[in-house]
Amino acid sequence: MPRASGSTSRPSRFETETVDPLVTLTMLGRGWRVILVTLILALAAAALYLAMLATPSYVARATVILETHRSEVVDFNGVVDGLRGDADELNSEVEVLRSRGLLNRVVGTLDLVQDPEFNTRLAPPSLLDRALSLLRSAPPAPSAQQIRDATTTALIEALKVRNLPSSYVFEIAVTSEDPAKAARIADTIANLYIRNQIEVKFEATETATSWLTERVGTLKQELETAEGRVKAFNTQSPLISPTALAALEVQLKDIRERLTRMRQERDARETYLRALSEAASPEDKRAAAADPTLNRIAPDDRAAFDARFTTLVAQAETDLLRAEDQIAALETSDVALQGQISRQGEDMIELQQLSREAEASRMLYEFFLNRLKETSAQNGIQQADARILSQAVIPDAPASPRKGLVIGLAAALGIVVGIALIAARELRNTAFRTARELEAASDTLVMGQIPLLRARTRPEMLRFLLDAPGAPAMEAVRNLRTSLMLANVDAPPRVILTTSALPGEGKTTTAIALAVNLAASGKAVLLVEGDLRRRTLSDYFPGLAGGAGLASVLSGQVELDEAVQNDPESGLSLLIGEESAANGADLFASAAYRHFLEEARRHYDHVIIDTPPVLIVPDARIQAQAADAVLFAVRWNATTQGQLEEALRMFETVHRPVTGLVLTQVDMAKMRRYAQDSSELRYGSYAAYGAAE
Repeated sequence: MPRASGSTSRPSRFETETVDPLVTLTMLGRGWRVILVTLILALAAAALYLAMLATPSYVARATVILETHRSEVVDFNGVVDGLRGDADELNSEVEVLRSRGLLNRVVGTLDLVQDPEFNTRLAPPSLLDRALSLLRSAPPAPSAQQIRDATTTALIEALKVRNLPSSYVFEIAVTSEDPAKAARIADTIANLYIRNQIEVKFEATETATSWLTERVGTLKQELETAEGRVKAFNTQSPLISPTALAALEVQLKDIRERLTRMRQERDARETYLRALSEAASPEDKRAAAADPTLNRIAPDDRAAFDARFTTLVAQAETDLLRAEDQIAALETSDVALQGQISRQGEDMIELQQLSREAEASRMLYEFFLNRLKETSAQNGIQQADARILSQAVIPDAPASPRKGLVIGLAAALGIVVGIALIAARELRNTAFRTARELEAASDTLVMGQIPLLRARTRPEMLRFLLDAPGAPAMEAVRNLRTSLMLANVDAPPRVILTTSALPGEGKTTTAIALAVNLAASGKAVLLVEGDLRRRTLSDYFPGLAGGAGLASVLSGQVELDEAVQNDPESGLSLLIGEESAANGADLFASAAYRHFLEEARRHYDHVIIDTPPVLIVPDARIQAQAADAVLFAVRWNATTQGQLEEALRMFETVHRPVTGLVLTQVDMAKMRRYAQDSSELRYGSYAAYGAAE
């Protein structure tokens, strides 16, 4: 339940309350006119945009498909491989379709430089451009290349290329103000893309053919040179072949075998000759000679024996010399033949090297020659890696602006702006519209809600209070009186002080209305004008005479009963304020003021004191120290939360919390827009309950 006192720091009502859908709907209901106005303005702006500003644009779409499996006219290896169709190549082909080089060719093919849609320099200048041209010097005229580049850039912005998911198909979408032009551009891009693939392959083949031709010529010369070296070597050298070299090696082997035998024979002859030379006796000589003829000579024929032996020795010496001569001849032949074999072996190695070089040159030449023939055969039969799947169809309806979408967005924007304006207005306005808001923000009980009194003058307001006791406003005052009296059943308040944060918030009217109501119930009521500065009580009671007032009573110049004036029509006793040389705060803080209240309590049932606004002067806080109850008037939809918080804080600084709040000058018709339920309208629709009974 709200308290009469609280902390000095009170949260905002927008911070303490959660977002309630009912509150939100109520807020929007109050601002339906704002939403309606913003909605109408947004729809009007959308209609104006569609009718006068928006330029219809059309989108034409052509599709091409990559051919990952191509039919080959000839089974040759191509100079440029076909596309594999993986993700990287698909993304690369998308970029090729959007490339500046390809689109620059489209600009040239369709002469888009002469089209104002893409060459904006040909379009008439707008009013803004004309105005800016007056303020700045004219820029230098662009070159033809700059114009072409700008046109290509405009075409790039009008083009969208995408690879359809899970396929090798590319969609080429072109946006233009002319539907036929959009289709023509899309088809041209597709055709030039296909042609570009063929041209790329043709150029690659031409380049390869040119290079291969040059390379084959070079290899042919190298082959001829290598074969010439082989021929020259064969001419300069004797006939060399592996067979001839093998025959020489056989001959060398035979000589070496003969040389071995001759050396063995020589050794045998040397041994034989040495044996003959060492023999001394005839028996030794016969044994050494082993000659049959020598053996047949009689022992006694010494001359014949010696002659034969001498002949044998001479023959042995001759045979030894002949063997040594043959060995020398064979050794000479061996050296000569060995040198010949060595020379021919070296020549054979060189010949083989030259032959291998010539053969390698021949193989390389034949390979490049065959590749040249294959490459030359591919000229004229190049195939693109893609084909057109579908030509662009001239669109029959514009793609933008989409009228339904524009109208829908405009309506949504109008509603959102309206809601935002309402929310901004609500957030900016921290005034109070319902008792629930006031209690939540102040943590203080709201004891009453007094409707706005439709009176043009203050006397008319008093007359209304007296003549219409059954009016909703007076019923609200009775409710205020009841709430105030029941706030402390054991000791109902007798000295009641009314104040507010600022002037004009209904504190004086509240004081008068409460006093009139109490007097009508038979109570003796003293209405005291505690505001010594403005002194407005006499405006409500024109019949009051001037003279002594509250200041005179407090200063002791007159007694209370001498200063009090009675109003027979309302039954009130009135003590008006009067100008005083003394400071009001000093007067109310004096013992005389306390004595005055004690005397008033003895003579009256209730004392109602109307005090100055608390944010203007400190009088109210001082007078409140001696009051039984403090009613704080909060003007409906006017007093702000900051003003209320500061005023309540000032009362808390003097340890005199406010007893209750009164929501004044309530416009009941408008309050229905802010009330969250019927309970907040209890002083409105049901305020007159029972008045006519």
